[in-house]
Amino acid sequence: MERILITGANRGIGLELARQYSERENTHVFATTRNPESADELQALAKSRPERLTIVPLDVTDEASIQAVVATVKKQVNALDVLINNAAINVSEGTSDLSALDAEQIMQVLRVNVVAPVLVASAFTDLLKAGDRPRLINISSGAGSMTFRKSGGSYAYSTSKAGVNMMTRNLAFDLQPVICIALDPGWVRTDMGGPDAHLAPHESINGILQVVDQLSAEDNGSYRNYKGETLPW
Repeated sequence: MERILITGANRGIGLELARQYSERENTHVFATTRNPESADELQALAKSRPERLTIVPLDVTDEASIQAVVATVKKQVNALDVLINNAAINVSEGTSDLSALDAEQIMQVLRVNVVAPVLVASAFTDLLKAGDRPRLINISSGAGSMTFRKSGGSYAYSTSKAGVNMMTRNLAFDLQPVICIALDPGWVRTDMGGPDAHLAPHESINGILQVVDQLSAEDNGSYRNYKGETLPW
């Protein structure tokens, strides 16, 4: 059985990851969200396949909440094979205009997008190392590439995704033999990506699952997109 944990699974990319992974036989998905009671689509998905999907409450910025999820997962399985750090936020007000920056808004984006994935990875280290071909996927963005950056603004979000990339490189050394990658899902039509984005969620996630399935030790520490292509840092 493949055991998978996804953060931020209540909508968008996270919800589609939960949907597609839980369609597979011999798979169990732990789908986390900060407010399970308001995650209507995720609740409906869990009811339709209760043997394959468990909803777990998680606030990724709260270390006690993270430890509670670890305890919950350990009651059901003795290892994790895939951990996907997907939970993220993007706040425009106070983080994009150089003349009107808000330090607390910027710090909140960094807490959720950079610090939280590392705390989650650390908490699940033992379960991951006990997994079958364990893989840690940190959802990044093309916005995190310094090579691709051709404009200003977006001080919090783009910086946070560059931070995710560096954290992934660090984890690739510290978590061996776990395979760690930063993964750009593409510009996806979600609440965060907006209606003009190029990709439907199912298109991005189809590609992501293929990339994750095919990862090997040689991919450890890499920065890829949903097509499996290597991206410049």
